[in-house]
Amino acid sequence: MTDPAIIGGLVGLLLGIADFFAIGYAKQRVARERPSERLGAGVALNIARISQLILFPVVGWFVGPIVAS
Repeated sequence: MTDPAIIGGLVGLLLGIADFFAIGYAKQRVARERPSERLGAGVALNIARISQLILFPVVGWFVGPIVAS
């Protein structure tokens, strides 16, 4: 039987990857539409992209067993 923590981590990873690309798309739109705000918004969105790519699998690892029990 598969460990619920591994399943939760994989689901978190999939959500993190999807969010990584969605925020990347939003970052491109902000850079195109508002070039004057490009630097600050781009840095903030990049931090959000990377942190969610790391945090979602970690949270899923701990939430998976809670949901499965």
